[in-house]
Amino acid sequence: MRNLEIKARAAALRSVRFRLRALEGAASQASLRQTDWYFRVPKGRLKLRVLDANRGGELIAYLRPDRTGARTSEFQRLPTPDAAGTRVLLERMLGLRACVRKRREVWLYKNARIHLDTVEALGPFIEIEVVVTEGMGQARALMRELRAALGIRAKDLIAGSYGDMPGGRG
Repeated sequence: MRNLEIKARAAALRSVRFRLRALEGAASQASLRQTDWYFRVPKGRLKLRVLDANRGGELIAYLRPDRTGARTSEFQRLPTPDAAGTRVLLERMLGLRACVRKRREVWLYKNARIHLDTVEALGPFIEIEVVVTEGMGQARALMRELRAALGIRAKDLIAGSYGDMPGGRG
């Protein structure tokens, strides 16, 4: 699968929520607590996402450039019924790179997912993932629309992942 995505620092998520509520067609979908375990891999990123200790998780492997602007992400997701066992196995075989805990609000708008993240030790962030369904031109246009509607400035954009940030390692 392929996304066009950005990640940006947010001064406060309250104002972003207000803007999302004003955006006709945007809908709040879920509020989640997630733990992402990042493993050492020679190419791209591999993380195990766990939603709670009593459930499984999912492995997410992805390739994307580390740059602040909109970037294409190629990814694959694999459900893992035994998240704890999977984490132990991958940690032994590959080594743990980082652990990131966050509270995530998921919003949907057209073919985009907007995540309002509060990350332990890092603070508030906005992540937009536009699923590439009708070509890159449509995805870029929707990304521009959402950046403008949510007030995301170029200076707020960040490269990399939460696991790469100082304080995002656990």
